[in-house]
Amino acid sequence: MRFSSILYCALVMFGAFASLPSFSATEDAQEAETEDVAPPLQTKAELFGLEVNDLSQSAFEAHLQKMGLQPYPSYRDGVATYSLGPEGILGIRELTVLFNQYKYIKKATLSGVVESPKKRASLGKLLEGKYGPPSVGFVRDGYGRAKWFFNDGTVIELHNTTFDVSVSYVDEVPKIQSESGKIDVESLLRK
Repeated sequence: MRFSSILYCALVMFGAFASLPSFSATEDAQEAETEDVAPPLQTKAELFGLEVNDLSQSAFEAHLQKMGLQPYPSYRDGVATYSLGPEGILGIRELTVLFNQYKYIKKATLSGVVESPKKRASLGKLLEGKYGPPSVGFVRDGYGRAKWFFNDGTVIELHNTTFDVSVSYVDEVPKIQSESGKIDVESLLRK
């Protein structure tokens, strides 16, 4: 009786060890599949994690303030300019935002002179990795002139062929307030 219980324990132990390599191989295969799967591409233009379509000035400025950014004094109505710090974002040091009369973003442009080829290449690769191949133009090794068009009426434009680099986020049909009190059919069609 004692021999049978020892044999049983040995079989259980052997079975446990024998199954470990197969479990490990299965786990490795699952990890390899996970690494090969690219994250899904964005289908909407985003700036600092906010969707550009119908983005209000108050929501955008509150978000930037949380990031520690304050606008420079502006003497032009509907224009705000921000410094992105001495290092900037991948070398881009300035953000200029144009708002429509109803205080919604029309265009936000990140711009600057980026002398580092590595930072310039990273910028184009970042956009291409997030949004996929451009709708118009080209991005090769991170450099190029390209546009990404989105179904909600927004566009991202990349100008990265010289040291003078810019990325613009455009809402081609920014939100407006209906003055009649009726439903704004055009804005409903965009959705």
